[in-house]
Amino acid sequence: MTTYNLSPSSLNLLEECPRCFYLQVVKKIRRPTGPMSSIPIKMDSIIKKYFNKYREKGILPPLIKDKIKGVLPLNMPKTLYFEDKKSGIRLKGLPDEYLELEDGSIVPFDHKTKSKAPEKTHPSYQLQLDSYTFLLKVNGYKTKNFGYLAYYYPEESELHKGMNIQVAIVKVKTNPERVRKILKKASQLLNRKLPKTNRTCLYCKWKEHKFK
Repeated sequence: MTTYNLSPSSLNLLEECPRCFYLQVVKKIRRPTGPMSSIPIKMDSIIKKYFNKYREKGILPPLIKDKIKGVLPLNMPKTLYFEDKKSGIRLKGLPDEYLELEDGSIVPFDHKTKSKAPEKTHPSYQLQLDSYTFLLKVNGYKTKNFGYLAYYYPEESELHKGMNIQVAIVKVKTNPERVRKILKKASQLLNRKLPKTNRTCLYCKWKEHKFK
């Protein structure tokens, strides 16, 4: 049986456009992408090193210690997996970080870089955290149906004195059962023919456009 390797980002693609999802997973045809900024990648690396420094000390980093309760757990896996051999579905998740609560529960803690403090949670971030909670549960970890998003954003500052980075932490309620339903939907879709053009998808519209 064919194994289909999925991730939270591919589940988001399924929710957005089943046809694009099928083409990516089955035909290995991805949507075209433009150049990506390297700044978020560098920021992510700096933030993770910063957290690891304080994990070794057994305390929360000063940037967040007054905004949240818990500790950074030791020996948590970088990657979480779920595999349903009957359907061939394999879900892989890589949480940026975990937070261990006072009762020993482990919840996902993800880093995001923004230009300003967030006004609401983006749907893709919601499904991402839903997926991490699901993966924690199926792997036997004690967890709860919520996670945290930490948004890092710059504020005005004298640049020669260093960039003024602020952080806003948002608690997000998660729904792991939603992920189970989406995985079932993915299994049914991937074992059928290519879905029809999605009229609400700009990529599908572009492909179907008759150029003169």
